[in-house]
Amino acid sequence: MRKNHRINITADIVILLCSIILCGVARFSPYRSAWPAAILAVFVLCAALAAADLIYQMRRKKAQEDVQSSEERFGAREQGIGRLILLDEQDKPVKSWDMAGRISIVIGRAGGEEDVDVDLEDCAFSGFVDFQHAVLNFCLEQWYVEDLGSQNGVKIRKAEDGECYRVIGRPCRVEAGDILYIANTRLLLS
Repeated sequence: MRKNHRINITADIVILLCSIILCGVARFSPYRSAWPAAILAVFVLCAALAAADLIYQMRRKKAQEDVQSSEERFGAREQGIGRLILLDEQDKPVKSWDMAGRISIVIGRAGGEEDVDVDLEDCAFSGFVDFQHAVLNFCLEQWYVEDLGSQNGVKIRKAEDGECYRVIGRPCRVEAGDILYIANTRLLLS
């Protein structure tokens, strides 16, 4: 893909330079008939199109680099989910839990009758988190989140569309980049 991008940019630069040179030749040609004006217009159009495509290619490359850097920061989607990251109000990681090799992870607060794998006791909104609030289960090569009958519910902000969905009644599939809202606490799946 990178090679094709370089080829496109090189081709745009060559077309742009050739069009500019031919514009100069057509403009300063000693022949003053209708053909040089028409040829000049075609070369100007080619130069404008090449310049527009070059700008588009550069912006597209910048956007792809931005996406790549955010995936490197939060974990690439193609590698699947490997970590659960607690985020603060500025989207900075506060704490993380390794999910590799696990098939079930209970999210909640310590202090109840049962143990939890992800303890949110130290979070700012821990009072809104039930002792066993939600569970992440790994099944058929996918992770699913399920609300364990919590008082304040579970929501998911999907990475693919940016929409927020409430988890009600049945497990919901999650992917890398999704954000879980356990009450008001945010957990990034990475």
